[in-house]
Amino acid sequence: MRIIQVNAIEGPNYFHHKPVIRGIVMIPKEKRKTTDQIDGFNERLLQAIPTLAEHSCSRGRKGGFIERIREGTLLGHVLEHVAIEMLNLAGERVSYGKTTTLDEKKGEYEVVFVYHSRKAAIEALKMACQNLNLILDQKEINLQKEINKLVSLIEESKYGPSTASIVDECVGRGIPVQRLSENGLLQLGYGFRQQKIWASMSGETSCVGVDISCDKGLARQILSDAGIPVPQGKVVETEGELKQYFRELGQAVVIKPCGGNQGKGVSTNIKTEAEALIAFRLAKSYGSGVIVERYVKGLNYRFLIVGNKMVACARRVPPFITGDGTSTIKELVMKENSLSMRQEGHSGYLSKIAIDPIVVFELKRKGLSLESILTKNKKIFLRESANLSTGGIAVDVTEEVHPDNAQLAVWSAKAIGLDIAGVDFNCEDIKKSYLEKGGAVLEVNASPGLRMHLRPSTGKQRDVGAEIVDRLFPEGNGRIPIIAVTGTNGKTTVVRMINKVLLENMVRVGMTSSEGVFINDKLLVTGDMTGPQSAQIVLRHPDVQAAVLETARGGILRAGLAYDYADVAVITNVSDDHLGQYGIETVEEMAKVKMLVAERVNKYGYVVLNADDPIVAGFDKRTEAKVIYFSLDPANRKLCKHIALGGTGIFVDKNQIKLGQGFDVQQICKIQNIPLTWSGKAKHNIENILAAIGACWALGYSASQMRKSLKKFGSENKDNYGRLEYYEVNGVTIILDYAHNCAGLKEAISTLRQIKKRRIIGCIGLPGDRRNEMVKKYARIAAQGFDDIFIKEDLCKRGRQTGEIAEILHNELIKAGFQEKNLKKVLDEKESFRQAISQAEPGDIVVVFFEKAEPLRRIIKEASEDRQKKGAYQL
Repeated sequence: MRIIQVNAIEGPNYFHHKPVIRGIVMIPKEKRKTTDQIDGFNERLLQAIPTLAEHSCSRGRKGGFIERIREGTLLGHVLEHVAIEMLNLAGERVSYGKTTTLDEKKGEYEVVFVYHSRKAAIEALKMACQNLNLILDQKEINLQKEINKLVSLIEESKYGPSTASIVDECVGRGIPVQRLSENGLLQLGYGFRQQKIWASMSGETSCVGVDISCDKGLARQILSDAGIPVPQGKVVETEGELKQYFRELGQAVVIKPCGGNQGKGVSTNIKTEAEALIAFRLAKSYGSGVIVERYVKGLNYRFLIVGNKMVACARRVPPFITGDGTSTIKELVMKENSLSMRQEGHSGYLSKIAIDPIVVFELKRKGLSLESILTKNKKIFLRESANLSTGGIAVDVTEEVHPDNAQLAVWSAKAIGLDIAGVDFNCEDIKKSYLEKGGAVLEVNASPGLRMHLRPSTGKQRDVGAEIVDRLFPEGNGRIPIIAVTGTNGKTTVVRMINKVLLENMVRVGMTSSEGVFINDKLLVTGDMTGPQSAQIVLRHPDVQAAVLETARGGILRAGLAYDYADVAVITNVSDDHLGQYGIETVEEMAKVKMLVAERVNKYGYVVLNADDPIVAGFDKRTEAKVIYFSLDPANRKLCKHIALGGTGIFVDKNQIKLGQGFDVQQICKIQNIPLTWSGKAKHNIENILAAIGACWALGYSASQMRKSLKKFGSENKDNYGRLEYYEVNGVTIILDYAHNCAGLKEAISTLRQIKKRRIIGCIGLPGDRRNEMVKKYARIAAQGFDDIFIKEDLCKRGRQTGEIAEILHNELIKAGFQEKNLKKVLDEKESFRQAISQAEPGDIVVVFFEKAEPLRRIIKEASEDRQKKGAYQL
């Protein structure tokens, strides 16, 4: 058994609205047995992983999975459960999984399960496969070692406490959160409303301010020049400078590296020259410059400043231990570090106590070493500095802070230029004003840790994550309108029309389509951009005020949706295209893929559904959002009932597009006034217009605003490139269209027959990933619609042999009664198109259903002989 493909689907998806792992496993023929047919397998499996007995499986009760394996189930199904159980044993809570057969002959099975940590989940699937192979071969597995590895991967993927507090607050407020990097860079919100954070540093944090704060020497100078009380001190480079300045000060000093952080290399309350030299060398190991400054007596406090406000204050206590009369200092530290509240680095609310040269130095000053045994109840501090990152603890004193001290901290952050800052302050009593009792600002830190305020060892927990989110999002939830359009046909045309309406109403639009990604009508990325990665380009673009996303089934199946919820969803239609791909075998299963877009609309939004398509019309049962129906038939029962009950419907009545809501009916526009309809002949485009009107009405646009845009849309080819794209060359009408399925071909033929003067010459072909049955059906439709046919093939064969698709089309056309003399096979798309044009006579129509349109446009330009007339067809 081996895994041949695995990927994480992070957004809402076909399988589940939560992230899932999708793996494809290949089981060799000799192992394609059910579990009841493999001697001793069930016993060995449960002996190796006894907690599988807890799984309910489809039975809905504890022990259900045991029943399934005893009755007999496939190994792919067992793999699913083993992977899930390994994650559960590592501390995650996963229950949903599903296994299906993809290809019984090849022995390929699809295993899907929900996950929380992507890296851990992928590794769990690989481990589960390896373990099952070992169990099948009657060998031992080392389960605990693998669980320990998964635990490490899960811990690595978790947000630290500071980031988690901000993320949790955003999730609670409905602010979208996207992880931009593995090391903690996040985007909060979408488009022009987005903010970025990195731990407690925001996108509004000044780079200059951060650089100043990181240079402790420069920072103290800036603070001093701003009138902020700082300890007397300066930067020294050599031991000679240190000795001279230490003598000048004539009192206890603090020695620390200029570029240090988290208390690294900091020695405090240094009283002798010998100690100062040792402390200098320790600080020097963290960088070239070393600060020597007067030691300020008192307690150490950390202010958290957000904007113009002191939001929390904690008294920081250096790490300490208490003797028991038998344990060494090193053993006491190890005992303290074993407490669950203390974790490595910043992952927990307390860090493990660091044993480093500073601790050794401090102990030596006290006449102790790591091997010393303290008498019972004797308490010693392991270092003078109180950073949480080296093991210190915090006591919340927010409500005790004197207003003058709070104001001083705010001024300090402003002087350095930080919007979010941690200000270190020493004084005897935080309740007394520094103006009265003295005190000094020691440092101003960018990206301050929030742990000491979120969960102090003593005192009130402060929701400082909420304060930061308030600062970043004073109003709203960071969202922009998202309009998602899906369906078998018409998606590109619909998004282009919606884009047009929004642009003409001064909205900066990000649009994805099968032609590319457009920002404010400017092409950013070219190609088929209808998947979630393309949508993320739009949602991450800082200029975008509204996102209009063409959302194709391929992207949904590969990677889910790029967003959590849309404001408007449009489903145009569902037909039998792309079947046999990604395990989707029926139109009903394809409908479920499209249905996801309707399901993921917020409850205050709208879903626009095609009432003339029974499958699409039925999506109303799967959404909490309000529904808008559209129909070409004003008597459509679903539409009429919906409008009668106060719902909204868009329909065509006597060549007028109308909007009905209860007893109120508005006229939107006459059909013949919209160029895209070809004076009513392009029925499929009328449907597309109705869908776009529904979406724009849901966004709050008036009939007059929509009418203004619709009257212009389609008057030029560039409005809707590749969709009934019209040219006239030497009396020959040339059409470029993207109809790549049976329904699209039918609509194109129906439209062209209404303008036919002589012959219709078709250049036809299909992508290689279409089923043979669909290729044959396409050929039969073409046989009824064209007078002459040129058969071509795509450059990208999608798994087919050269000429394979063309041969199927050719044979089926002949079988359908098409005359061989009117049929020609020219596989190269460009050459096929050239020959079709050269054969055409004035009054003929040449239509090509292209793979790549741009090379064909160049051919048209070459053939036009300066008589090309661009624009939509007008009668």
